[in-house]
Amino acid sequence: MVDARTALLLVILLALSGCAGAARVSLRTGLPPLGPCADPGWAPEAPPPTASTRDSLVLVAIQEWARFGRQEVRFGVDGSVSVQRPGIIEVDVPERVRDYWRATGRPDLSGLDDVPWSATFVSWVAANAGVDRDRFCPDARHSIYVERLVDRARQAGAGFVPRRVGERPPAVGDIVCAEREGSGVSLDRLNRGAGHCDIVVELRPGEVHAIGGNVRDSVSRSVFPRDANGFLTPLPQRPFFAVLENRLP
Repeated sequence: MVDARTALLLVILLALSGCAGAARVSLRTGLPPLGPCADPGWAPEAPPPTASTRDSLVLVAIQEWARFGRQEVRFGVDGSVSVQRPGIIEVDVPERVRDYWRATGRPDLSGLDDVPWSATFVSWVAANAGVDRDRFCPDARHSIYVERLVDRARQAGAGFVPRRVGERPPAVGDIVCAEREGSGVSLDRLNRGAGHCDIVVELRPGEVHAIGGNVRDSVSRSVFPRDANGFLTPLPQRPFFAVLENRLP
């Protein structure tokens, strides 16, 4: 006869075996279930630019970066952050920021409100690239859509698979995520704390170029250092915790 402790271990092993390919996470003690992905009652403003959802994600991000004046922000290994090319800031195009907020069901907010909009920007880009809500659930908080992606990666057909920073060098189309404000959020501690994510649009020798919203009050192209093997270099000013591997067609 199998005792209770052995049975519990077997259940855990079976659960972990079904998570092959996705990063394992700790228990989310005390946090309520997220529930189903809500419909924001909003539709993308145009069809995806290409038949490839992966390529469209990158192209839509670049399109919005151009709309905001192509601001570039460089992150140094010494902790420095410098704006190389100032762009258009949120208060000068408040209605465009409102468009982003529509993707997460908050059309009451705009670029005139002092509310972080980086997660709603990524959500808007994903929706306009043709990513369905089953593969990426829009949310105004990065850590919540990352948590959903961790759960979704346990099933077949995942569009994104969360990886630890030391497990995967970023590729074009991936999304790179960092904790913010000392929240401590990570793939091992999904506490729904503050974070920030950017969409990788280009790789250059020693550099990862990624576009995100609400970076220095604009849609900015951030330049992060990477090592000889292609992995993100640890940065005190952008403590990365995940690379969301893009498996979209």
